[in-house]
Amino acid sequence: MAQVWVIRSGRLVAAASEDTAEARVELMQYAKGLDAVADPAVREVLTQAEHATAPFAERLGTCVAGVVVLPACMSRASGKVSSKALDKATGAARFGFLLKPDVLMLLDDHGFCDRVIERLVSDGVSMETVASVLRALLCAPLREQPELLTRVRDDLEVVEERLLEGKVRVDRARMMADVRRLIGLDAFYQGMSDVLDVLADETSDVLGSEDRKRFASVARRLDRLSARLESLQDYNLQVHSLYQEEIDIQQNSVMQWLTVVATIFMPLTFITSWYGMNFKNMPMLGASWGYPVMVAMCVVIAIAQIVVFRRRGWLSFGGGKERRARRRKRGKGDDAR
Repeated sequence: MAQVWVIRSGRLVAAASEDTAEARVELMQYAKGLDAVADPAVREVLTQAEHATAPFAERLGTCVAGVVVLPACMSRASGKVSSKALDKATGAARFGFLLKPDVLMLLDDHGFCDRVIERLVSDGVSMETVASVLRALLCAPLREQPELLTRVRDDLEVVEERLLEGKVRVDRARMMADVRRLIGLDAFYQGMSDVLDVLADETSDVLGSEDRKRFASVARRLDRLSARLESLQDYNLQVHSLYQEEIDIQQNSVMQWLTVVATIFMPLTFITSWYGMNFKNMPMLGASWGYPVMVAMCVVIAIAQIVVFRRRGWLSFGGGKERRARRRKRGKGDDAR
């Protein structure tokens, strides 16, 4: 059974059985909504919702039909979508819409539209046209975006600080979750931008000039979010490069230590292997003081090599100089800001 609201005196209210207002908002389940659509072109657009991965819309004569897909990171974080109703494969929530000059039909199985509209009704938000209701539905997920992007940036800053301190053990699960979140938001922003461009098209006769201006305002807001997302994507690449650099430094440090240890023991191995031949006439082989002399010789050779290696800086591993340089550079950047 469809839920119906009407616009009366600039407010959205639940429709009574005898209500004959022209400006109406109808909400129904997806399957029933598709059965109620007679236009084949509109049905073709709305049936793509099941496989849609990003929002899209098309203008079809005197109406606009489209699908809005909320990525998994927004669907779970938002209290407007029931977790049981999310797409099992992608974790995304989606709803379809059909906008006419005086009628807005919504198709939703996830509860998103119902909760947003109920809030509009309870708060008494001013609604002049059905396009204003659609605008509110499109703006609802955008309200959470600044906070969501800030959380991602905070995660990246924590990882960066640990890497600059030489701590390679970071939360890889959180890093990958942030990567997936950024990818999902990028697809969402691009799709929403296309939807808003269709709705704000000045050549369209579906919406009035004021409604087109309001959708254009939302599009500009989305452009600012997209610019912020792009900077976060660049920052994410820098953090991942820094992480890979720290891994490489750690691996090089291990290989350098192994090389130094092998070099220190190489002369000692040569001496022991030479005297391991046990020829009868080898010097010091039968002398009572031969063993202490060889031990002392090996110790002296090892100490001499360590001293030489240390003076030449061959025992300074771990990338400490590089980390200190990066910290100083970052500190200067923070002071400049």
